[in-house]
Amino acid sequence: MSVVLVYITCAGKEEARAIAQELVTARLAACVNILPEIESFFHWEGRFDQARETALVAKTVMAKVPDLVAAVRKKHSYSVPAILVLPVVDGFPLFLDWVRSEVAD
Repeated sequence: MSVVLVYITCAGKEEARAIAQELVTARLAACVNILPEIESFFHWEGRFDQARETALVAKTVMAKVPDLVAAVRKKHSYSVPAILVLPVVDGFPLFLDWVRSEVAD
């Protein structure tokens, strides 16, 4: 099982906490880090915009990504949430084993 990181931006800390709790409780992620108050700059619906957001980094395995994305979409306030799956090339073997064991069926 290949370990991946899933980066997600949220409208705020409360939304981020609710999503993080759902992902870990449902065993879709072994761990979720909340990175408070990031500044985002982007174009949306044809105009420049900026926002203060909260970012999540979820540690999981590739096989869980479809269900993780579905769970995020149910709780997320954005119509098009940023959900990016990043491969983990290497890491501390005992930690990677722990991630795999936490999300195993």
